Formats: sequence, C-alpha cells, structure tokens
Amino acid sequence: MILASLRISFKRGISTGSKLLQQEKAIISGIKSSCPAGTPLNLQIKKSGKEITALEDSEYPEWLWTVLDQKAQEKKLSEDPLKLRKKQMRKANRKHIKQNNFLSEI
Repeated sequence: MILASLRISFKRGISTGSKLLQQEKAIISGIKSSCPAGTPLNLQIKKSGKEITALEDSEYPEWLWTVLDQKAQEKKLSEDPLKLRKKQMRKANRKHIKQNNFLSEI
C-alpha cells in the first residue's frame, strides 16, 4: 500500500517536473543573443590567443539565458531553501556592516 502511493507520487513528480522543463525551454527558446554568430567579442585575454567570436545561440548552455531573469533566479532559490537562507544572511550581514561603518564615522 505504501509502496504504491510512493510510486504514484514519484510518477506525478516526474510528470510535473518534465512539464516545467518543457515550459522553461519554450521560454528560453524565444530569447536571442544580442550579437550574431561570428561577431568578434574583443575579449582576447592572452596576447598569443586567437580572437574570441560569438557562437550560435543553440551552442550556449541553457542556464545562460536565465542568469539575468529575476523570476527564474527567484524560482531556483525557492527550490533550495539552504541557498535562499544563505543569500538572505549575506544580505543582512552587508546591511549590518554598512550600518556599523556609518555609525562609526559619526
């Protein structure tokens, strides 16, 4: 009985997860790069290295298109409560440090 309910909930989790993944891919596929493929990016770090050029949008990893999307980042943080708490603590610590620095100058 317990195993059957676990199997059903596991299957539901997989099906909803795959639907969410398909929705994210549909959203991501609508995003286009700001520079066409083959454009020199002027990011030459080494003197002897060759010029870095832009790639096709499909050649970049999927996560790259969600880096600047605030909603996607919030969703990703909400899935991992430890990372969310760590980010909140970091923000609170910075605020506390700035407040202490301000008060020490008075």
